[in-house]
Amino acid sequence: MEVMPFGKYGFGIGITVISIMLLIGGIILGVGYALDDKKFKDFGKQEIYQSIVNGVILGSLILLFLPNGIISDIVNYAVSSNNASYSCPGFMAQNSGICFAYNYLVGTAQYKFNSISYPSLSEITGSMLASFSALAIFLGIISGTTINLIVVSFSPSSMIMPFLHQVQYIIEILSASLIGIYVQASILSFVAITAISVLLPLGIILRTFFPTRKLGGFIMAVAIALYVVFPLSYLIDATLMQSYYSQYSQNSFQQIEVQAQSLNSQYLGSIPSSVNSTSFNVADISGAASSLLNSLANIMQSLLFLLSGLIVQIFILPVFSIVLTGISIKELSGILGAEASFGKLRIFT
Repeated sequence: MEVMPFGKYGFGIGITVISIMLLIGGIILGVGYALDDKKFKDFGKQEIYQSIVNGVILGSLILLFLPNGIISDIVNYAVSSNNASYSCPGFMAQNSGICFAYNYLVGTAQYKFNSISYPSLSEITGSMLASFSALAIFLGIISGTTINLIVVSFSPSSMIMPFLHQVQYIIEILSASLIGIYVQASILSFVAITAISVLLPLGIILRTFFPTRKLGGFIMAVAIALYVVFPLSYLIDATLMQSYYSQYSQNSFQQIEVQAQSLNSQYLGSIPSSVNSTSFNVADISGAASSLLNSLANIMQSLLFLLSGLIVQIFILPVFSIVLTGISIKELSGILGAEASFGKLRIFT
């Protein structure tokens, strides 16, 4: 198993440092007995005890985090029990939880959850963004259209602009959402690359030394929580959102885009007699406006239904994931002899 930050010898360096500290503790204990100094005796005993504990922790972690170790088996079982299938980059292959979470966020191919295929959040958000962008372009064109009649000129801009402003605001939300998705995916990539290969060995080494013992325990707790709890929280998110996905078909986006693209022909087809007429026909203009508003209302309703689910998945459920991870860090820190304080976030206490 190749680890960092000290190359493939990361855990080997941990064993060496533990052995050195065990030897130093023995020397200090011997000096304490030689000088009959209680402080030296207590400090030497404490260092020997901590070195033994560190050795046990190191051995346990090696067994737990082997490619086919206990942690891998637990994570793989948690994912496979939901009949999930996915594909992901090779550097994530050892942790199926990270693989699933990465596909859930930014996978290029559909993933399966409980034997049902779903697009990734990035694909859903991208489709939504394309739909709203097409709608914004269309509304901009229509709002700039002027129908010149003999008696009066008619422009739908006053009717269209409220819709256009709302669409532009939603496009900003979707753009921020897409950035949020890729930030979460980047965090998962960072965790897959560094949690076990960098943070965990570093924490073991720092925990070996007396001045950095608590810092080392905290870093170890962060590494374990990020590697195990954080990705599995996305499995919980997918379970919570599955009922929501069942409310619409996978063809919803295509249907909405077709609706948006057909608005132009519907609008122009409803007013040919008004444009070419030599008299002002209020009924035709009113019918065109009513048809346009009804079509816009139907499209906005469909898109907003999907957008509400995206907001829950991208902004609300990740808070739940962060809370679970924070609680795990706090509890693991206590087990490993460190302290994790989150200030006024009393939910972690």
